[in-house]
Amino acid sequence: MATYFVSDIHGQNQAFRRALRDAAFSPQTGDRLYVIGDMIDRGPESKEVLFDLFTLQKQYPNQVFLLKGNHEQMLEDWLKGQGNPELYLRYNGGDATIRSLLGNHPLRRAFLHSMPSNAEQEEARRLIQSEYPGLLPALSALPFYMELPADPQTGAPAVLLVHAGIRPGIPLRQQNPEDLLWIREPFYLYYEGDRPIVFGHTPVPRLPDYEGYGPWRRGNLIGIDGGAAYRRGVLLVEWPSLQSIFVPVGDVQPAMQVRVI
Repeated sequence: MATYFVSDIHGQNQAFRRALRDAAFSPQTGDRLYVIGDMIDRGPESKEVLFDLFTLQKQYPNQVFLLKGNHEQMLEDWLKGQGNPELYLRYNGGDATIRSLLGNHPLRRAFLHSMPSNAEQEEARRLIQSEYPGLLPALSALPFYMELPADPQTGAPAVLLVHAGIRPGIPLRQQNPEDLLWIREPFYLYYEGDRPIVFGHTPVPRLPDYEGYGPWRRGNLIGIDGGAAYRRGVLLVEWPSLQSIFVPVGDVQPAMQVRVI
C-alpha cells in the first residue's frame, strides 16, 4: 500500500493519468491518493479531472482525498455569482473550465478570448448547474487542509496538507482561509515549525534554490506543484519517501478539443 500526493493538475488530465499509470496507483489494493487542490482551470480537461476524481473518491472514500485550492474556490464563487469574475475568467484560467463544462454548447464561444457579458455568464451558470447539480455542493464540501497522523509502520511523520500554506505564528484553527488558499512568500520563506507541511500553489521552479524535477524541500516544507498551470508538468510524490514521478505536459498527446459548430 502506497500513499501519493499531487497538486495543481489544472486540467492536464493526460499528464495526470500518465503519472498514476507510471506509479501503478491502485486504490483497489489500498493505495491512497491526496490531491492538494487546483484540479481545474487553464488546462483543456478540467471537467474530466474534476469529475473523474469525484467519482474515484466516491468509489474509494478511504483511499482518495481531495482538498480545496484557490481555483476550486474561485469556481465555487463564480457559480454563486460572487467574487471577481474577470479575475477568475480572464486572469486565472477559469474560462477553460467553463468551456470544458459547457461541452459543445454554442455559449462556450463567449468564454473564448474575451470577457463574456453578465447575461452570458448567468446563462452559463444556469446551464452548468442544471447539467451538474452536484457540482456546487461538492466544491463547497472540499476541506481547506488535512492533518495526517504519524504512521509507525512506514515511518511517516505526522504531516499537514494544505494548498498554499499557512500564516506562520497563527494556530491552524485560526488561519484565514484566504491564506490557506493564496499565501506564498510569507509562508515558504519564514515557516520554521516542527511539523512537516506539504503544499502546492507555487510551482516548484519558482521556489527558492530549486533544482531538478522532484519536490522542493526547505526544512519541514515540501512543495509539490509541478507547474501544470504553465504547461510544465504534473508531479506525483510518494509519501514518506518523496520519490516522485514527473510527467511533462508536452510529453503526452494533447486532448482533442471540443469543436463548436
